[in-house]
Amino acid sequence: MMLLTPLALIGLLALPAIWWLIKATPPPPRQRSFPSLMLLRRLQPRHQDTARSPLWLLLLRLAAVALLVLGLAQPVWLSRTSAGAVGSDDLLLVLDDGWSAVPHWPERLRAARALGDRALQNGHRVVLLRSAQGADGAIPDAFSTSDGARFDSMIETLHPQPWPVDRRGLIAHLPAMNGHVAVLSDGVASANDPALRDALSKIGPVSDLRWPGCDMAALGASATPEGGLHARITALPCTERHFQVRARNEQGGTLGVYPIDLPSGRSQVEAAVPLPQILRNRTERLTLDLGDAPVPGPGAIRLLDEGDRRRPVGLLSVNGDDTPLVGASFFLARALGPLAELHRGSAAQLVASPLSVMIATDGTLTNEGVRRRVADWVRHGGELIRFAGPALAPNGDAPPDTAISDPLLPVPLMGGVRQLGGPMSWGTPQKLASFPDDSPFAGLDTPSEVTVSRQVLAKPSQDLNDHVWARLKDGTPLVTAAPLGQGEVVLFHVTSASDWSNLPLSGLFPDMLQRLIQRSAGLRAGAPPSVLAPEATLDADGLLGPPPSGARPLASADFPHTLPSAMHPPGLYGPRAQRRALNLGDALPALTPEPLLGAELSPDGARPERLLAPILLAAALLLLLIDLLFSLRLRGLLGRLAMIALLILPLGAHAQTDEPAAAPPPPPGVPGAALETRLAYVITGHDDVDTASREGLLGLSHYASDRSSAQLGQPDGVRPGQDDLAFYPLLYWPITEDVQPDAKRTAALNAFIAHGGMILFDTQGAGSDLDSEGARGAQEALRRATDGLSVPPLMKLDDHHVLAHSFYLLHDFPGRVQGQPVWVARSGDDSNDDVSPVIIGAGDWARAWATDSQGNNPYAVIPGGDEQRIQAYRFGVNVVLYALTGNYKADQMRVPALLKRLGQ
Repeated sequence: MMLLTPLALIGLLALPAIWWLIKATPPPPRQRSFPSLMLLRRLQPRHQDTARSPLWLLLLRLAAVALLVLGLAQPVWLSRTSAGAVGSDDLLLVLDDGWSAVPHWPERLRAARALGDRALQNGHRVVLLRSAQGADGAIPDAFSTSDGARFDSMIETLHPQPWPVDRRGLIAHLPAMNGHVAVLSDGVASANDPALRDALSKIGPVSDLRWPGCDMAALGASATPEGGLHARITALPCTERHFQVRARNEQGGTLGVYPIDLPSGRSQVEAAVPLPQILRNRTERLTLDLGDAPVPGPGAIRLLDEGDRRRPVGLLSVNGDDTPLVGASFFLARALGPLAELHRGSAAQLVASPLSVMIATDGTLTNEGVRRRVADWVRHGGELIRFAGPALAPNGDAPPDTAISDPLLPVPLMGGVRQLGGPMSWGTPQKLASFPDDSPFAGLDTPSEVTVSRQVLAKPSQDLNDHVWARLKDGTPLVTAAPLGQGEVVLFHVTSASDWSNLPLSGLFPDMLQRLIQRSAGLRAGAPPSVLAPEATLDADGLLGPPPSGARPLASADFPHTLPSAMHPPGLYGPRAQRRALNLGDALPALTPEPLLGAELSPDGARPERLLAPILLAAALLLLLIDLLFSLRLRGLLGRLAMIALLILPLGAHAQTDEPAAAPPPPPGVPGAALETRLAYVITGHDDVDTASREGLLGLSHYASDRSSAQLGQPDGVRPGQDDLAFYPLLYWPITEDVQPDAKRTAALNAFIAHGGMILFDTQGAGSDLDSEGARGAQEALRRATDGLSVPPLMKLDDHHVLAHSFYLLHDFPGRVQGQPVWVARSGDDSNDDVSPVIIGAGDWARAWATDSQGNNPYAVIPGGDEQRIQAYRFGVNVVLYALTGNYKADQMRVPALLKRLGQ
C-alpha cells in the first residue's frame, strides 16, 4: 500500500488533543444553602447532559477522526502480481490493436494503464508501442513519457484498427532500451512471432498477457458454382460454439437467420446460407452472432457487393433449344446459373417481370408482335442481348450487298453468313482480337483456343467502329451494340451454341455475360474500371465511414486474395454500379493460437490499483453518523427525530418510484397463463423458428396491450399433446417441412378447438417471393400437420369477414410478405357459433411482429415499409380480439339491416 498524500497523516497528531478535549470536565460546583431554590428540586429536567463522555463513545469519535485523516491521505492498495510484473525497470508496453483485439479492448486499456501507472509511480519511464499500422500505413511511433497525466491521456485516445497487426513492422520499430517488456497480445499466431520473441528478449524480461479468444471470429462468404452463397467462419480453436449468420438489409433489418455450429477444436467451418433470391438482392451485409450477442469488430461483418447479387435475367427461347450440348439455350443457362436469377418464359411474361437483362436466342424474335413488345421494353431502359443464327440470316446465298435492317439490331447486317468454305469464307477459323479499351469487355483475357468458324457480318458504315465491342483477328465485328431509347441492344454475331464457334464452351463466355449484366445495373459509359478507389470503409466498430488518409485504390483482379490493411482497409470500393467489397474474413487464413512471447501473466495480474480513500471516508462518515445518533439518544432527542424520520422517509421513497410493484410469482404448480391472458406458439424444434415465434408473439402482445383493452402477458411455447392448452385463447403454429402426423397432438388440438380455442397456421412465406419454390413442400407439410384435425370447410378471407374489422378496419392482411391469401372457416357454420377455429396463411406474421430485447424489429418486411409492418400488427390485433371475443362484431354488421326493417 502507498499514500498519494502522505502529509495528510500529520492530522493524526490531533488525536491526543481530541482525547483531552473530550475527557476534560469543568470544576465541580460549590454547595451553598439557598432556601429560595428549594422549589427547584421538585422540577423534573426534560434533558440531561452527561458529565463526561463514555469510553466507548470516545473511542468511536477517535476512530472516525483517524479514518477521516487516513482517507485524506489517499492510500492506494497495490496488486502484488502487478508489482511483480513491472519490476523496478523502465517499461515497454507492446499493445496489439488489430481487429482481433476488439472483443476485449476495454480490458486491454485498463491493464495497460495499470502497468504503466505502477512503473510511473516507481519513477520509471514508460514506452508504449502499438503493433497495427496506423491510418497512414505505418506503425505509429513509440510514445515515451514519465508523466502520469500524459500517459493516461494517451491511453484514452487509443482505439483498435480494422485490420491485422504487423509483426514485421513492429520489430522494425522496437526502441533501443533496457527494461521490462509487457506484451498485451491478441493471441493470434503469425509467421514473424519467433523473430518478435527474440527481439523482445534482448530488451529485458518479457511478460505476455492473454485474454480468452473464444469470442473472436471472422466471417467470410463465397459464391458456389451453382450460384448459392456459402458462409465461412474462422476463429481460434476452442470449445464448441453456436454461431448465427444474419442477413441484414441497408436499414439493418434482419432478412434471415442461419445457425452454424463450430465444433470443438476446429478453427474453420463452412455452411450454406440458403437466402431466397429476392432477399439476397436486398442483403447489404452478413453479420455474425455468438449465442444471443453479436460478435464485435469488423471481422464479424461480411459486406456484399454487386458480384454477390444475382440480377434477374429473362431468357427467350423456343421449344427444344435446351437440348443438352446442342440447344441454343443450353450453354446460356449454365453460364448464367452462378451469375443471375434466370427466368424463362414468353415475351409477354418476361416484359411484365422486373428484369435487368433479356436474352434472345436465334429465332425467338421472328413474330412482329413479340418484336414490338420487346422493343418497347428496351426503349424504357431494358438491356437486350441477341444471338445470331440461321433465322437472323435466312438466305445463305444472298448477295453480300443485301442489308438486313431491324430496330432490334445494333447495326445493319449483310445478307448471308460468313463461314468456312462458303462464298464469304476464310481459310482457317478466326481467333479473337484483344478487346478495345472502351469496350465493356476491356481487361478480359482472350484465350487463344477460342475460335469462330461462322458469323453474320455487319454492313460497313462510317460509324461502325463506334458500335463494335469485340472483333476477330481479321477485324470483323464479333459483338456490336447500340442504344435504343433509354435501353441498349447487344448482338453476338455467332450463335449461343457451339455450332458456329467454341466461345460458349470457354470460360470467357460467362465473363462477357457478367459484364453485360453489370451494365444493366446502371453503368453504360465505357469499360468498367480496372482499379477501384475506396468509397466507404469499416472502422473497428463495424461502421461504414470515409476512407482513412492512407487508403489506396485496389485492382479489381486483386480483391479475392487481398487481406485488408491500412493501405486497403475493409469496405466498399468503386462506383455503385460496379461496387466491390473487400472483407476481412474472405482472405483470412485459418487462425492458430500464438505461442507465448514471454512469461505468461494473467490479466488479473494487471488489475488497476485500488483506491482506498473512498472506503475510508465513507467509513468515517458512517462512524460520525453513529456518533450523532448516540449523542442525540443520550440527550433524549432521538425519539422525536426518529418519529419525524419515519414520517418523511416513506414519502421520499414513494416520490422516487412511480412503477407499481411487480406481480408475485404464481404458486408452485400453477401455470402463469392461468393468472393472466397469454398467447402460445407451437415449439417446432428449430431454434430460429421458435425464436421468431416467441419474439413475434411478444411484440404482438405489447402492441395489443398498448392499443386495446386486452392485457397480454409473456407468450409461452407449448407442445400439443404434452402441455395443457386450456389456458390459451390463440395458438400460433409455424409450419416447417419436417412436421409429421401425430395422433396424440391431433387429439389435443381437436379438444382445444372444441373448447373455443383458435389456431393460426403459418407456412412462413412459402410460395411468395421470399420462398418461391417452397409452395409444394409447405402444402405437403400443412397437410401432414392437419391430418385428422377437425378443420371446417374454408374460404378466402376478405374485408367483409368479421376478422377484417374485429378491431381495425382492414382490406388486406400482410405479414412479413404481402399478397398471400388467408383462409378461414366458411361463413354460416353454426357448429362453432360461426367463429373460425383456424386461420391459415403464408404471411410469416411472427417475423413481422417480432421485437428483440432492445425493442427493435429484427426482421425486415418484404417488399418493406413501415406501413406494411403496421398493417401486419393490426391484423394480429384483429386475430387476438377475434380469438377473445368471437363474432360479437357480426351483430354490429347487421345494424343497418335491422334499422331498415324497423323503418328508421
